[in-house]
Amino acid sequence: MSKLALWGGTPVRETAIPWTNTMGEEEKAAVVKVMESGNLSAFLARAGEQFLGGPRIKEIEAMFAGKFGAKHSISVNSATTALHTALAACEVGPGDEVLVTPYTMSATASAILMNNAVPVFVDICSETYNLNPKEIEKWLTPRTKAIIVTNLFGLPGNLPEIIKIAKQHGLYVIEDNAQAPGATIDGKQAGTFGDLGIFSLNYHKVIHSGEGGIILTDSDKLAYHCQLIRNHGEVVVDDLNDEDTVVLGSNYRMTELHAAIGIEQLIKLDGFLNMRRALADQLTRGLKRFKGLKGVTVPKGYEHSYYVYPIQFNKDIWTIKRAVFAAAMKAEGFPLGEGYVKPIYLMKIYQHKRVYNQTQYPFSFIDKPVQGYQKGICPVVEEMHEEKLIIADVCRMPYTARDIDDFLTAIEKVWQGKEELRAYEKNSLSCS
Repeated sequence: MSKLALWGGTPVRETAIPWTNTMGEEEKAAVVKVMESGNLSAFLARAGEQFLGGPRIKEIEAMFAGKFGAKHSISVNSATTALHTALAACEVGPGDEVLVTPYTMSATASAILMNNAVPVFVDICSETYNLNPKEIEKWLTPRTKAIIVTNLFGLPGNLPEIIKIAKQHGLYVIEDNAQAPGATIDGKQAGTFGDLGIFSLNYHKVIHSGEGGIILTDSDKLAYHCQLIRNHGEVVVDDLNDEDTVVLGSNYRMTELHAAIGIEQLIKLDGFLNMRRALADQLTRGLKRFKGLKGVTVPKGYEHSYYVYPIQFNKDIWTIKRAVFAAAMKAEGFPLGEGYVKPIYLMKIYQHKRVYNQTQYPFSFIDKPVQGYQKGICPVVEEMHEEKLIIADVCRMPYTARDIDDFLTAIEKVWQGKEELRAYEKNSLSCS
């Protein structure tokens, strides 16, 4: 057995895999063309043609709508502002509750607070890490207005079942599809199942323009509301003498520069996904030879985008803690994430219920809250965060099939050295 790198042995990989710039000559040429035009943003916050932006904005919106099969596409400057816009378009506000997974980027829940509503957290499925439809009913109240479904790690949630429940109770469904562009269920694109779907162009997503977001919807009314919220819509409804629409807008506009980059990246999406899926398939097959490590589960009819690759670690089989395994893998040249994110409801903002200065609004707006954000309300999420889940960011450029083989070799090396690691862990605990 080779000496573990943790003890000074030669690591499987001696140099870290770098982050790779996916920008090419196409993106450079597109940016130069916009720069030379002198028109970096063509939005005007008044009723009229420029209210909807310039030529690249309209082009990227048309391309997203066509690519994913939606009637309307609305570009914004981030997926975070897209979430806020989508909730506001659904008229979510004070006194409302929105169901959401606690295992997602904080903005998915923060957008609810920004609309002065209250998040209610729903536990996840242990196989897919997505919101569990069977957990929805127990959190529903007359105040529930919407459900946000995060398609986590690149895998769509159980959207058919969630939408069925939502329709029974008259709820909006918003898909946070930031991590799963190109993922599908029975051929239908993730991000197009709900009333609105959110896509991200943040710099570390599958495709990106540095920052940016896209909202997809088939609803004329919701699209109109999103366009208003994006661009100081209170002025526009005043211009139009629209007495029926209530809106408070902001500047959530995407620039022509970001749109130009996003257009070229969207063209490359299928190629990026093919590469990610090939690496992920290789990794899934390779993990099957290891006890105590469970690779991705993809339900029948689903296609994964592999934003990252989640692995479940079984400490009882490995006889070491996840942190020790991760430390050993890092020493071999493969750093891993442990547990993804802390369950959102355990963050201080929810524990203290402090959002706006020293008040407890919007939590205080609800007399009898359905959820107290105490530890234990979502046990599957907590178990994944504290003990089981490992995140491997290895299914992206510039990783190759050889790198996946090296990753699996590193696992084998750590497995062979687990007895030493167990002794190391025991001694460390006895000294602490």
